[in-house]
Amino acid sequence: MNNNSSNTIPIPKLASYLRLARTDGIGAVRFHQLLKRYHTPEAALEALPSIQRNKKTAISFSPPPLSVIIEEIEKTHSYGGQFILHGFNDYPELLAQLDDAPPILTILGSAKLLHRQNVAIVGARNASMHGLKISESLAADLAAHSIGVTSGLARGIDQAAHKGALYTGFTIAAIACGIDIVYPSEHQKLQKEIAEKGVIVSEYPLGASPQATHFPRRNRLIAGLCHGCVVIEAALNSGSLITSKLALSYNKPIFAVPGSPLDPRCKGSNNLLRMGATLTENALDILPELSVLTAKKKTAFKPDLFAELDYAVKTTNTQTEAEAEAETQTNPTMIESEILALLSTTPTPIDLIIRHLSYSATETLGALTLLEISNQIIFQHNGYILTP
Repeated sequence: MNNNSSNTIPIPKLASYLRLARTDGIGAVRFHQLLKRYHTPEAALEALPSIQRNKKTAISFSPPPLSVIIEEIEKTHSYGGQFILHGFNDYPELLAQLDDAPPILTILGSAKLLHRQNVAIVGARNASMHGLKISESLAADLAAHSIGVTSGLARGIDQAAHKGALYTGFTIAAIACGIDIVYPSEHQKLQKEIAEKGVIVSEYPLGASPQATHFPRRNRLIAGLCHGCVVIEAALNSGSLITSKLALSYNKPIFAVPGSPLDPRCKGSNNLLRMGATLTENALDILPELSVLTAKKKTAFKPDLFAELDYAVKTTNTQTEAEAEAETQTNPTMIESEILALLSTTPTPIDLIIRHLSYSATETLGALTLLEISNQIIFQHNGYILTP
């Protein structure tokens, strides 16, 4: 296969790659098998009808019309996006090592950053204030050591990690929709800044909306692109643990930030520590474990680490993940719920709560009073905590 930059590919050749990759029933593994057998996407496309007849499969291989593909190329280029094809020099080397490596990436930003050393930071969407602070400071600390941060541009830990990395360095955002879609919608400014100072990566064409089935592929991108994965505040059945499982299967070191055993958001991340993940408080805990290109050896995890996280049920787990996103997106939480989500068993000062929420100080103080009266929170050591 041609190993030149995919940016120099003639439009007809690029269109052939896209047509094959966008064909229903042609996933990443089958795409690679077809190219290995037929050598070019054009030959593979021509062979699809005979393959279907010979295999007598119920899957209908129907490549999209060439006009649709050409329109996608033109719109992507007009938007400022680029296509990166598997097998070409500008395709990320770590991602290329996967058996199910995405055939085509659509990116917005600097393609060169996909080849830089980076660490994934993932965790809870309903993160506590302390989880957010740790994520942001850890990302900034890594960036100060010239290590990029990869995450999924979700609320909570992801959002804080992207912000922290942008202070002094770069960040990679792997998303489950088209590069022109902002999801969640309040990340408009953040996504724009990432496109300018970092890079946004997707497997989907412009206009593709986030769907439940897209999130496992987004998680695969995060795990495949990174040199190591840090987990902050992850519940036992969270998408973050699935991402860390994938990273471990790709021979990447796993790191976890310890949390309170009383906080259900920390059950999964604490379990990672119990099973052998590197306890992480700052970048100095991570840097010695990173290699120049890829991890040389797997973390010595106990075999039952992911016993309850069978990747075969990834769609079910990610369905829950997507539904949580949609629920928050379409049904704005009350101020009390937002406060409860921020608090943990570690005292959080009032001024931090007020600064983080998009409510007035009067509204926030009133909500805190009601929560205290209802015994859901208590004031302790100059800050509020959840009632044990």
